Amino acid sequence: MAERMDQAVIIKKYKKGGEEAHGGSWKVAYADFITSMMAVFLLLWLLNMTSDQKKVALSQYFQNHSIFEKGGGTAVGQHTDVAGDGVLDANSITPAISQRTFVTSDIAKKIKEQVQSKTKEYNDRVFVFEDSGNLRIELTDSAGESIFKVGSPELSDSGRALIQEIAPVFTSVPNKIIIEGHTDALGYKSNVYTNWELSTQRASSARVELEKNGVRPEQVMMVAGFADTRPLVREKPGDPKNRRISIVIDAKNKLNEPPPLPGHVKPEAPWVTDGVKRNTGP
Repeated sequence: MAERMDQAVIIKKYKKGGEEAHGGSWKVAYADFITSMMAVFLLLWLLNMTSDQKKVALSQYFQNHSIFEKGGGTAVGQHTDVAGDGVLDANSITPAISQRTFVTSDIAKKIKEQVQSKTKEYNDRVFVFEDSGNLRIELTDSAGESIFKVGSPELSDSGRALIQEIAPVFTSVPNKIIIEGHTDALGYKSNVYTNWELSTQRASSARVELEKNGVRPEQVMMVAGFADTRPLVREKPGDPKNRRISIVIDAKNKLNEPPPLPGHVKPEAPWVTDGVKRNTGP
């Protein structure tokens, strides 16, 4: 008995499986998951609270932002809000634009203010932005309203009213204008009549209505149809906003001006004031 009491007592402890065995790394993964879900729900809430104009502007920023461009590009890609109040720049449009200029003068701001004041009830369908030194006004369809009757170059009542409201803006501008017609990606079953014919005829119908309301025939420099090749909302080819009339105030061409001679450098438009000298000749 004495011999047993003299022996050393050895106590062994065993760790149970559980948190210690896994090191608690699951907590980090779970926290990341919860953070991601919160970010997703916050994004969805913000999108639900954001106007259509700002959604298009945000879409353009992420589609056109590039680290290879000086300064990373503007907040809305190649098109810029002339007054900074969110009345929209859209750059899902006109992908062929490369020259960046910024419309900042009082003249451009006054034109934009006139457009806004005359189209208040259409504020979700009228967009104004800079386009390579020119001023572009987009008149679009919405889910419930269309400028033209379905599949037709005939103006709807609301489309005619919209053009009548905006026409006086152009009568007070000394520059020539370009009128463009655009459609969505929905086509016709027949190849006899396509979106090319439809967009061109719609542009001409808009021209006729503008001229009825004071725009001088000689002020119209060009009428063109682009079918569905220049969508306003690129990621949604069938979006109603892709069906639109674009009216471009041309900065380089004024009424009663002779065409420039070959090699002649014309001065910058009065509203292009970004401080960069450019060759703006033909």
